[in-house]
Amino acid sequence: MWHGSLSRHAGFVLVLYTLLASIAVIAVDLRLLLIPAACIALGLVTAGLVVFRPLSVHVRIPWPAQTDLEGEAGVIVVNGNSCPILGYEQELLVEVGVRRLTELLSCSLLAVAALYVMLSGRSLGSSGSRIGAFDTEFICIAGCMVLLTCLRWFTERQFLRSARITFGSILCVDPGFFQSGVTYQFFDQNQERRGGKGPLPRHSNDNVVLVFYRPDDPDTNTIHGAFAFHQFGVELLPGRRKAAAEAGVQG
Repeated sequence: MWHGSLSRHAGFVLVLYTLLASIAVIAVDLRLLLIPAACIALGLVTAGLVVFRPLSVHVRIPWPAQTDLEGEAGVIVVNGNSCPILGYEQELLVEVGVRRLTELLSCSLLAVAALYVMLSGRSLGSSGSRIGAFDTEFICIAGCMVLLTCLRWFTERQFLRSARITFGSILCVDPGFFQSGVTYQFFDQNQERRGGKGPLPRHSNDNVVLVFYRPDDPDTNTIHGAFAFHQFGVELLPGRRKAAAEAGVQG
């Protein structure tokens, strides 16, 4: 699962950050923590823009005809949008865009400010400037949150760069306090059945989910509700064959 990979990356970063924080506290110099953390955070933000450059892309995926989905409802809801199943093949246009850019920009500005303070000769916690234990704890926690936020951004961008999109059916829903957990299944490019678990908004009425998976490892997958920095819009279009037929009639 993609969530497991994300958790492993976050765990590694936390261990490394804790080690640097311990060294910085012992040495009474927060430069040993904040300079590397700020550089890594800015590097992750920049790398996220490089590995998957477009901030908005459109992807077309086949949408089956009603005869291909026996027993399904006449209208399928995906990401809050109603998509009717008609008697002919259609295409689902998925728009992938970014969100929460203000939060990402704030983290970048904090990282730049930390670098400026650390490199300007007014380093917090150095021999020339003492700070209290509470302030040190607050700075360390803030730095950790900035680093994890930037890591989440980069991980999502890296995953989307090579991921394929399809739709999956919801098998069961586990209502949660803030968001629901769903168990889903889908078919990969080899028509093999796959599945997993992922989050959806608490009051979502979706009965189908958008699934993102790696072609070389379809078990590494997630759904649209699991992304923090990306949003997805869907629009149902006539299939290519129907559009061509309509163009021929009009001609």
